[in-house]
Order: sequence, then C-alpha cells, then structure tokens
Amino acid sequence: AGDLILTAAHVIADARDVRVQLLSSSGASPDKYVARVVAVANDSDLALLEVSDERCFANVEPMKLFGPRELLEVQSKVQVMGFPVGGDYLSITEGVLSRVEVVEYSHSRRSALALTVDAAINAGNSGGPVVDPSSGRILGVAHQKVVAQGVENQGQCVPPCLIWRFLWGQAHDQLLSQGSMGVFLQHLESPAHRQQLGLSSEETGVLIREVHRLPGDGPSAIEEGDVLLKVGDYVVDNFGTVRLLEHRVALSAVQDLLYMGDEVQMTVRRDGQVTEIAQQLGQAKHLVPRSLYGEGYVARPGFLIFGGLVFVTLSAEFIEQAWPSAQDRPPHLVDLFLRGTASPEKREAVVLLSILADDVNAGHGSGYVGSPTVCSVGGTDVVDLEHLAKLLGKALREDEFAQIEVMMSNGPYSIVLNSADVLEADDRIQQLYNIPYMASPGISLD
Repeated sequence: AGDLILTAAHVIADARDVRVQLLSSSGASPDKYVARVVAVANDSDLALLEVSDERCFANVEPMKLFGPRELLEVQSKVQVMGFPVGGDYLSITEGVLSRVEVVEYSHSRRSALALTVDAAINAGNSGGPVVDPSSGRILGVAHQKVVAQGVENQGQCVPPCLIWRFLWGQAHDQLLSQGSMGVFLQHLESPAHRQQLGLSSEETGVLIREVHRLPGDGPSAIEEGDVLLKVGDYVVDNFGTVRLLEHRVALSAVQDLLYMGDEVQMTVRRDGQVTEIAQQLGQAKHLVPRSLYGEGYVARPGFLIFGGLVFVTLSAEFIEQAWPSAQDRPPHLVDLFLRGTASPEKREAVVLLSILADDVNAGHGSGYVGSPTVCSVGGTDVVDLEHLAKLLGKALREDEFAQIEVMMSNGPYSIVLNSADVLEADDRIQQLYNIPYMASPGISLD
C-alpha cells in the first residue's frame, strides 16, 4: 500500500487519469505521480487517493486532523489552503468559522453537516484543507462556495465527523453513501397540533407524515402518525433539530454519522404511548435522482425517440441545465424533484423533452412543448423509460393507434400516433435530423 491523500469527490469525478503534484519552496514541483482512487463518498464530497511511488511523500510530514467529536468555537480563526484559479504557488486565505449547519452539498445535492467560513474559497481550493492556525490541524476539507446574489466570502467545508466516518467506513468495507430513514417529517411548532397529538408540555418532536418503502425493504419500525421524540440520545425539538457537537442542527446530521444498514434507536409517541423502536437506514427513495454519482457507479440518463417524440428520464442535471435560473423552472418538474418518491409503480419520472416535427406527429406541436411528464400508454401506467419503450413496442404490434397520456403543467393531454406509420417515420426522422441513435443502450421497443 502507498501513501493516501484526502480530497474532494468532485475534484476527481469523471477523471480517467489522476496525478499528484507536490509543492516546494519554489512553487509546484515539476514531478507528477500517478494516483489511484481508493474510495469515494459522493454524498459527503470526499475521496481518498493512493500514490504507490515512495518518492512522492519522502520526508513529507502529514497534517493532523481534528477528532471526530471536535470542533472549533464559532468565530475562531481559520485558514484555507489551495490553488484557486490554478497557479504554482500555495494560496492561503484567512477568516473565521461562521456557522455549523446542515446545508446542501452541490456535488450530491444532498443535505449534510458543513462548516461555513468567511475565508475565500474559489475554484482550485476544493479538496484542500481548512486549517486551525493555532494548532496546524485540519478542521475540514474545502468543497464549495456559496454563490448567490448579495452573498460574499461564504465558503463551506466537510467537518471532521464526516471525514472520520468516511475514513473509518473505507477501512472497514462499509457502504459510504449516507442512509435515509425514508420518511417525510412535519415540524410541530403549533401548540394546538402538539396538544392534539397528546404531547405533554415537556415533550418536543416532529410528526412522521409518510413512510416510503420499496420491494425488498424490510418492515418499517417507524409508522405514519408517530411523533419522533428522540434519535439515539439526541432530543428532537419541534423544528426538527437536535443538539450535536454543541450546535443546534437538523436531525439528519445524526443519522449521517451512521452507515447504510445500521439501526437507529428512536423514541416515538404512538397511540398515546412512548415507545422505543429501531429503524434501519436505507437508500434514499427519491423519484428524481439527486445526483448522477452513486455508490460505485455513475448513472447515465436514458432517452428514447418514438415517432419524433423525444423522451428522457428526469434528473436534477436536466432541470438545472435546461433552466439555469431557478425561477424559470417548470413548477410540475420542481414538485417531482422535491416531493416525488420512487415506488414499485413508479421507478423513474419520464419527460417528453421535445417533438421533432414530422407528418406522423402533426397536430401535437413541435420543438419544446412544456416538458410534460409521461403517465401511461394504452391505459397502462408507465413505470420507467424501459417500461415505456416496451409499451410503445406493444402498441405498434397490437394496436391501430399508440395513445400516450402525458401531464402538462396545465393538465392532462393525449398524444395519438398511427401505429402503422411510426417505424417508417422514425427512419425518416433519423436521417432528416442526423440522429446517430434513436435510443440509449438497453432501451428497445422489442
């Protein structure tokens, strides 16, 4: 085994060749050493690299890391080290630890605990250390800056507790994705609501509104209608936060310290009684994937062109790239992204991206038509893109017309194509629009 390097997952995402370049007193060394990716935790934006060449770190002293339950106090001085916007010389910016809070990680679009600092973090700082200058120890791994109108000098780093979770998990062959309780919660700020649920004046908690399960999942210990009072030893308040590492943070920060498959001990009020339960952490069940980067894989959204209708699977990347400004995004797609949950009946959200104009689809518009979601074909609900292809192929073989029901932003709409005309039209459309493939790998009408 060689020497290990801790960095950010997005730094090496999609890389086919990773090399390490050391810093010297005169700037970056001209020598570069091949590195191998040992482990990646996309949810918490961390990666571990290995360099086998012993010359790389000869006479180099590694930096020490804060312990898993250690943090600096807010307003303590910090330094961010890295190579913003490239360059050969190490850049060090200075500021203070501003906040300890759960935020959305831009790489995974998943919320997790982070440290916010007002020292400048820019492109090139990612994966570098955020350091406590008084001890020289690493407080966190820089991974993103806050980009918003009116916001300046707000950067964020992965805290020690998640770094240690990653390192321990990698060493002990744990799944590194962060688990989910698989529930929707509602805050209980309302005194009347707490009284209706039978909570005493000393009790606080949140209401379990929905429990999400998939085929193969075991029975859920937590139930719809439970009031979650405690997670482990952490008391849950009426706003869904707990006291962790001397800071009030979202209760999801507690589950993120555990691993997939671990059981979380909980205290709930159910049917007027306080009950102790153990809920197993599983995969998040979002209908629209939060990221293309998963546990050991990179997802590739599929597509299908049928009679000039271009169907794609809905993803966060699709929404963000099609509508860079959040205020322009179609509400029905945003709602699916925020609230849609996968189930045996609906494993993917499929969208009609556009219509390539041809006689076969005349009368149904052309180009962008509002990105309606696909509901059914011939009266059968669509489960995912592969299922859609099978249903369309069946309609071609057995039905005079292929009838596709979609949901526009303003209501339902039927698209009807003459089955006998589709295959000839597809050949015509492929040549006219110079399309190399009419479907992604694995998607077939057969």
